[in-house]
Amino acid sequence: MVVADGDPGRHFGIGRNLPRIFTLISAEKHPALVPASMLYGTEAQRTVYTRRRVVRAVWFTQAPLRDVNPELESKTGAQRDARAGSVVRTVFWILASAAAYYLTTRMAWALCFPDSKVSLFFPPHAVLVSVLLLVPTQQWWAYALAAACSHFIATQQAHWPLLYALQCEIFDAVKYVLAAAGIRIFIKSPFHLITLGEALKFVLIAVIIVPFGTAFWGAAFTVSNRFGTHYWIEWRNLGISNAVTAMVLVPAILLGAHRLTVKWERVAARRILEAVFLGASILIVGVFAFNWSPAGPETSPALLYAPIPLLIWAALRFGLGGVSAAMLLVTVQAIWGTMHGHGPFLAQSPSENALALQMFLLMAATPLMLLSIALGDERRSKEELRASEERMSLAAQSAQLTLWEWDMSRDEVWMPEEGRKFFGCKPGERLDYVTLGGRVHPDDRASRTAAIQGVLGTDSSFEVEYRLVLPDGQMRWIVARGHSPRVATGQPLRIRGISMDITRQKRSDAEAERQREEVAHLSRVASLGMLTGSLAHELSQPLGAILNNAQAAELFLQSDPPNLEEVRAIVRDIRKTDERASDVIHRMRALFRRGKFKPCPLALDDLMSEVVTLMRADSTKRHIRIAVELPPELPLVQADRVHLQQVLLNLLLNGMHALESKAEGERALTLRARQSRLGYVEVALTDNGPGIAAEQLERMFEPFYTTKASGMGLGLSVSRTLIEAHGGEIWAENNPEGGATFRFTLKTEEQAGI
Repeated sequence: MVVADGDPGRHFGIGRNLPRIFTLISAEKHPALVPASMLYGTEAQRTVYTRRRVVRAVWFTQAPLRDVNPELESKTGAQRDARAGSVVRTVFWILASAAAYYLTTRMAWALCFPDSKVSLFFPPHAVLVSVLLLVPTQQWWAYALAAACSHFIATQQAHWPLLYALQCEIFDAVKYVLAAAGIRIFIKSPFHLITLGEALKFVLIAVIIVPFGTAFWGAAFTVSNRFGTHYWIEWRNLGISNAVTAMVLVPAILLGAHRLTVKWERVAARRILEAVFLGASILIVGVFAFNWSPAGPETSPALLYAPIPLLIWAALRFGLGGVSAAMLLVTVQAIWGTMHGHGPFLAQSPSENALALQMFLLMAATPLMLLSIALGDERRSKEELRASEERMSLAAQSAQLTLWEWDMSRDEVWMPEEGRKFFGCKPGERLDYVTLGGRVHPDDRASRTAAIQGVLGTDSSFEVEYRLVLPDGQMRWIVARGHSPRVATGQPLRIRGISMDITRQKRSDAEAERQREEVAHLSRVASLGMLTGSLAHELSQPLGAILNNAQAAELFLQSDPPNLEEVRAIVRDIRKTDERASDVIHRMRALFRRGKFKPCPLALDDLMSEVVTLMRADSTKRHIRIAVELPPELPLVQADRVHLQQVLLNLLLNGMHALESKAEGERALTLRARQSRLGYVEVALTDNGPGIAAEQLERMFEPFYTTKASGMGLGLSVSRTLIEAHGGEIWAENNPEGGATFRFTLKTEEQAGI
């Protein structure tokens, strides 16, 4: 006994609740098992299936088999039922299409040309082509086979020769498949959304190429079986019959099928009344033109034009669906009247009368269908344009921007109504360059004008920020971006662009700058406690010298006579010492004073010397040697003096803390600077400490992250903010020989000016 993949009940025809189950033999030889959710039974009662292998099993008597996963079984059963239902539906529609094909075949035979098997109007062609366009391609063979069988039954009921009937089945199948395949390949839109270009392809494929191309074959075996009188007449009759059918009936069937598959929208009562009135008018005019008028030479040809205005009305007001329905109604009336001996198509021989009727239907349906599709294209284009404009307007309002275009030949600026409100202009007010330029802040007019004039006719773009002063005195910040296309000589220059309100952004930037200054000031104040030793050391020497000089001067003044020259020298020393103490206090006040970001050209050697001098007492107390290595002719950097001092101060303090674990005689910091790349200077502070742990290296510059018990976690974070505000970068890395290096870059004076 073997077990294959799948449901055992399905493979062997047994139910689920049997007193026997399969037990796997040599399971270790078959590792490719399905998931546990696919197993049935208990731990001791289980059937194991393989993916691709066949496994030997034996019968084993046990308790009834139970489903471990009822949800999966329910889902599988639902899928099986769905597949079964789908098959049933497919079979039903195949049989229904075959029945429709049989009935329309009988109808077509009632409309045959005299002495021919070619029909005046062949509905089965339109039915099967439409069906093939509505069903999946892989099912075409079934529908084509069903249609062939139903047509063959009809031919045998009519006592057609067997060989001729089989030829007809093959010919019809090839014709339908070619038409449907060509339409499906070259027309991608649903028929109710077909474009004018696709409609022309439809006419070319379904009305010209396939009908008249296959007519060469159809006319040949029709004449060879003596069902026709002349080959070219049969070719013409067969081609135009299929062409008229495809032109009139295929669009009507496809559009009707679409209407049955979509939810009906509520239609206004006026539109329903209009459709009813139009249909009644076509019926009345058709009865008068094709059913009541007598046949013969005295019948006026002008009757042919009677339905045309109504058909145009249908095309204009109801689109492709309306003109298809109206054309189908006219076709039925014209054929009915002609078959009953009425109307304007009975003035010549029967063959010529049939040709006249077909040409009327074909020549009326083709331009009207193309007209309705062109109108539908235009209507959809306008709707898409309106929707696009609404989306653009919504996006512009959300982004606080407006579109504009300046036509220099007429000195006229176009912008939507929202844009007029944007610039504080009245509705309907004529906008020109001077009018809009007058709203610009006087300090920004020159830069705006230079930016615009610099791109005129150059096929280039500009961007400029300026302030806009509204009539009510309110001021907005605007960023304008525009493009001036290159134009030929003599053509007017134009600039198209957008203007965006960035007032909120400017305010946010100002607030962010203020908060950054507050945080930086807080960091400097926090550093003040760490520098008390340095401050005391820097001031103790000049204050002590002043005291000593004052005591000496007092002694000189007590002598008789007083030595005034010595007193004057002492006073000069006191003044110089006082100036030195004042410089120390001034540097400290500058470091901790609030101030705006003011970059200016700075010499790094002077700045580094000031910071190292400020830190000298603290470094001496910690037994740390600080070395400064600077190359000659180092370019000036563009930086804010106080901010750069703070960065160096933070890095030096951080480096001193890192050296606490080193022996006192081995502690060293090295401050270097070099030109790293064109336009940038790199500053590096290297220590010979233990280095930085890998997990800490990634978080060194995060706000409030610190490895010190008393640290705030602001120093390095503020340093990164300040360096990035200068347009530079800051990072840390471990040295191969031990210790760590903090590096940051600054723009040179020349680079900052570019």
